[in-house]
Amino acid sequence: MNWLMLRGLAREQRHWGNFPDHFTSEIAGSKVHLLDLPGTGTENHRRCPQDVAQITDDLRQRWYALTLEHPGPWGLLAVSLGGMVAMQWCATYASDFERLVLVNSSASNLSAPHRRMNLRVVPQVARALVDKDAVSRERRILSITTRMLTDHERVATEWATYLTERPISRKTAISQILAAACFRAPAKITTPLLVLAGAHDPLADPMCGFRLSRHFQAPLHVHPSAGHDLSLDDPGWLAKQVKTWIG
Repeated sequence: MNWLMLRGLAREQRHWGNFPDHFTSEIAGSKVHLLDLPGTGTENHRRCPQDVAQITDDLRQRWYALTLEHPGPWGLLAVSLGGMVAMQWCATYASDFERLVLVNSSASNLSAPHRRMNLRVVPQVARALVDKDAVSRERRILSITTRMLTDHERVATEWATYLTERPISRKTAISQILAAACFRAPAKITTPLLVLAGAHDPLADPMCGFRLSRHFQAPLHVHPSAGHDLSLDDPGWLAKQVKTWIG
């Protein structure tokens, strides 16, 4: 099966790190494809809409070209803001994907604002937005998204090069924050759905995952030690959860 993977707020496809390799190694026959949200990564020169539905349609147009090159069934795995796009996508275009995996995502009609973004990390997020030193910015972001990472300095230095090579404008970051803040979970998703969360997510309360799971009547699995960036904290666990689910 082909799998499309979507990253979250102010992140790009290179931030998946080695998770795609874990995924294809764990799940035989899987092929991973990566697309960036408008305003980030390969699309950093473009305007980012302030609405999840518009972001979804932008991605879907680019995804369609991939389907012509890679026919067959597709699954969708997405984290955080990417998960919101994924929910909108599968609710609007129900036949596009055969599987959906949401990782540490949320919705404004299911969880309170302070649950979706912990008030204690807001100052760090604000400082990251204005920090002119790329490595310092990545250190701040990693401190509020990971709980199991042991080589913060190496990752921060490597990820800082991504920011230097493909800068993300402050306008894009604000647009994505607004889009995420206003997103409401659709009433129903017919695509088979798995919800995953990190028990020690310092950014978004794991209860957000529980509420998504209950709302969509979907299974929920919680990593006992991981934070918001599950694919960085424990990529092997994340891949195995998907493998077991599609079993």
